[in-house]
Amino acid sequence: MTWIVGLTGGIGSGKTQVSNAFEALGVPVIDTDLISHAITAPNGLAIPVIREIFGADLIDPSGRLDRDKMRKLVFTDAEARRKLEAILHPLIANVTMASIAQHSNAPYVVLVVPLLAESPQWLNRCDRVLVIDCELETQISRVMARSNLTREQVLAIIATQASREERKAIANEVIVNESSLEALTQQVRKLHDFYLTMAKQSPKAGEPV
Repeated sequence: MTWIVGLTGGIGSGKTQVSNAFEALGVPVIDTDLISHAITAPNGLAIPVIREIFGADLIDPSGRLDRDKMRKLVFTDAEARRKLEAILHPLIANVTMASIAQHSNAPYVVLVVPLLAESPQWLNRCDRVLVIDCELETQISRVMARSNLTREQVLAIIATQASREERKAIANEVIVNESSLEALTQQVRKLHDFYLTMAKQSPKAGEPV
């Protein structure tokens, strides 16, 4: 099986910048967040089941999941959250593993899982874990700038995620993303060379390295 580098980090840490940098080096990148959006898009795999379980009111006029309505529902209703996860998680897992299998000839793939620290089923599949880290105030300012959210709203999102310490505890490597894009890209290039070497030494996912 293809060697897997799990990539994670808190909201606003720079996961997308890092995954883009790996992709620019020719590394296959599989993002579970993008897969989640794809299966809840119009004609997505999850839409018929969501409509059946939650009703047509949770599907917007274009045929996609109404994320705002669903977000409000699951934040206040633990049972609704459980039902949604029971629909999405198996589908995301199936699509993700099929995507990984398509890159069996690649030395390694980068698997982006925003909630990797909270997801032992994905953590156990990774050969290495790369955590993107930054200061709390950096996270807040980035997310406020890009998403037009208030400081309180950003802090509420951060509070639902694993702490920086919990993410670092699962990390094999950490990229500190506090400076320029060029500095970030240089760190990715160094890790790319390292992962190529590691993958050659331990080609099967799950083997000790």
